[in-house]
Amino acid sequence: MQEGIKSEDMLTIYYTMVKSRHYEEKIREIYLNDKKPLFNIAAGKIPGEMHLSAGQEPTAAWMSVLLRDDDFVYGTHRPHHTAISKGVDLNKMTAEIMGKKTGLGHGKGGHMHLFDPQKHFACAGIVGSSFPPAVGAALSFKLDGKDNVAVAFGGDGSLNQGMFMESMNLASLWKLPVIFIIENNEWAISVNVKDSTPLIRDSDRALGFNMPSKYVPDNDPIQMYLAAKEAVERARSGKGPTLISIDTYRYYGHFEGDPEVYRPKDEVKNLMAKDPIKRLRDQILNEKLASEDEIERLENSALEEIDQAVKFAEDSPDPDGNDALADVYAPGYYEQEPKSRGRKLPMYMAISEGISQEMEKDSSVLYMGEDVGVYGGIFGATTGLYKKFGPERVRDTPISESAFIGASSGLAAAGKRPIVELMFTDFLGVTFDPIMNHIAKNYYMSGGNVKMPIVITTAIGGGYGDAAQHSQTLFPIFAHIPGLKVVVPSNSYDAKGLMISAIRDDNPVIYMFHKGLMGLPWMPYPQSSVVEVPEEEYTVPIGKAKIVKTGNDITIVSVGSTVHMALEAADELKKDGIDAEVIDLRTVKPIDKETILNSIKKTGYMLAVDEDYESYGLTSEAISIASELGFKDLKTAPRRIAYPDIPVPYSRNMESFSLPSSEKIIKTVKEMIM
Repeated sequence: MQEGIKSEDMLTIYYTMVKSRHYEEKIREIYLNDKKPLFNIAAGKIPGEMHLSAGQEPTAAWMSVLLRDDDFVYGTHRPHHTAISKGVDLNKMTAEIMGKKTGLGHGKGGHMHLFDPQKHFACAGIVGSSFPPAVGAALSFKLDGKDNVAVAFGGDGSLNQGMFMESMNLASLWKLPVIFIIENNEWAISVNVKDSTPLIRDSDRALGFNMPSKYVPDNDPIQMYLAAKEAVERARSGKGPTLISIDTYRYYGHFEGDPEVYRPKDEVKNLMAKDPIKRLRDQILNEKLASEDEIERLENSALEEIDQAVKFAEDSPDPDGNDALADVYAPGYYEQEPKSRGRKLPMYMAISEGISQEMEKDSSVLYMGEDVGVYGGIFGATTGLYKKFGPERVRDTPISESAFIGASSGLAAAGKRPIVELMFTDFLGVTFDPIMNHIAKNYYMSGGNVKMPIVITTAIGGGYGDAAQHSQTLFPIFAHIPGLKVVVPSNSYDAKGLMISAIRDDNPVIYMFHKGLMGLPWMPYPQSSVVEVPEEEYTVPIGKAKIVKTGNDITIVSVGSTVHMALEAADELKKDGIDAEVIDLRTVKPIDKETILNSIKKTGYMLAVDEDYESYGLTSEAISIASELGFKDLKTAPRRIAYPDIPVPYSRNMESFSLPSSEKIIKTVKEMIM
């Protein structure tokens, strides 16, 4: 018998590989059945793309004997063998692949987006996206003193992703119990590995991160088991991460229907001649670990399980069309009114106080980002937290936004309530994939089974000469993505209350604070942003605007910095007999349509004011609400004041010319109603 592996483990690995192979053969048959004679990707019982992993079974089969249910696994867009190896419910998995109501995600995810919270398995269709959440889950295990392990799978194409390298760095830096598995099947769609990396072995990537690695040649399931066993033991004992690369292969194309013109003609035939399942079967028989009859019984058992799963899926009901509208947001809101008036605080201190109170109350809350620890945050939002809660819960990170923000999804799935900071919203580009494709969508794609209680804080706004890459607002970009909530406080009272609400919300909340409202001693700010803040905990409802000044003649819709401009303008307009009503939206998504429409019904006029770009932004949304739903109450067309569609200029004169202002509001209001 192979040294280092029990005979029963060899048989379990063999059974897992056989089940994975037969399952994919059956799924392939069903997938292609109604797509002939001409291939039609949308036809048949299984629509969309189908990525099969036949041939790659050794990369994952070890999990069936080395991992527990409470270990976390994140797979790729080619996930069936990893899901089966982790023990994912085969009935629900098959139903999900067929788009059925009984599926893992109730038909919302499909074969690339399988979520099984009981087995702690997830996968995604974005290359390299498995690594950050695995890092997050592993960080949660370490913080809680658990001996769990997180595993992330990626192909050879993912080696060159920034997410992979950032995640490797964090895992090694923080000594996390995570295992990175690189399944090198030589092809990233049609690009051969020799054309995508200069590495001789994928495992050499670990050298740059001071991380141990293992290389498994020849798609060997036993050597893969032994490498994984060592990595799992290392992770469970607190010694940190491991990178394992295995030379494997896929028998089919990148997707079903792939013409495979890039592959050498005899490649698959040559690969099948050294099929790992046949090799392992021969080894089991040669070592007399099982008889031919016992092997046959194992294979028949796998086939029976697969047939049962297919029958379950085919007998399951299809979802209704309107089921598509469910599971976008997790339910629940925790409303808590203040009991005292409190004292005046600047916004940065109010935000920090709200976070501190939630961290005291709930040990699952932690804060992570660049310069948020000893420094207290570039804009003061974490002032005093590091000293109070220490470096584990107020964690300084490298400049690796896609990794640590992506890690928040794994932290959330593991039971934490992470707050992560994107220092400037302008830096959104390097981290939008984990936000848009995972944090925002995991609850929906999992059919409401995996909550994402994540707060992403970020600084917005200009007006102080920081130019085009540090002065943008951009909250409509976040608001455009279903599944995200977006809040924008304009004063210290709302800043604390919205932060507490965001932390308690079971949905991802983008918390955007304007640098010019924070009350920092080194930056100008309107005194009207500093208001009384109760000492105790309280919440401000997400999705509810506030009328900060009542009036009868015109509705001014504002948010963040423009609230103060609108209030200043309203005071001046009063001198000319114009009584303006000012709305502070407070929440950009979901936007409070009711408050806007009720105000328009009273005034008959609407002006929307925003510091963000004019086109496709918040002012467009506000005007759309007024025109579509409040048209009969309008006396004239709504107007807007917003930033022109130009990058933010550096020059003081050019920037002030471009920004909204109270003077521009006064001029526009008079044009509308005088």
